[in-house]
Amino acid sequence: MKYLIVSLLCLNFIGNAYGEQTPLEKDPAQQQALEQAIKKAEKKAVKKLSKEQQQAVAVVDALVDAYNNKDIDTFISYFAEDVAFYMFPNELMFTGKEQLIARYGLMFKKLQCVNTAPIKRIVHGSFVIDQELSESCSTDPEVIDKRSEVVTSYQVKDAKVQKVLFFKTTS
Repeated sequence: MKYLIVSLLCLNFIGNAYGEQTPLEKDPAQQQALEQAIKKAEKKAVKKLSKEQQQAVAVVDALVDAYNNKDIDTFISYFAEDVAFYMFPNELMFTGKEQLIARYGLMFKKLQCVNTAPIKRIVHGSFVIDQELSESCSTDPEVIDKRSEVVTSYQVKDAKVQKVLFFKTTS
């Protein structure tokens, strides 16, 4: 079904590019059937999130905003007191807000810019797993020195991140 929809859309586009009437334009019933199939597919693709999942997503979105604004106070407010940061599979990097402030506070002061944005996201129960594009500027806020893709898993409970798990990328 997905391939049929994509094929019909491609045919429709190609026909329009050459100024020709496409099969879909010639047959309004077929056009309507295609539109209904697309709407049905979109409804299936949009999964409703539970309240727990909505809360987890809201927390992660808010901490990403605080991170991008280099706002250490707001950033740490989204983490549990005993938050634990790991490198996959189970290498403990650090625990607790004091260590969080030490690491991220220094980074926010040292760097001219930091920015991360989710590319893809999976939400499962209390976990938000983001594939993120991260960038930073060390001297000039207009010149990005470092850009990398990171996969990060956030475990959220009671509106606080309890555990963060980073996945190393291989190059």
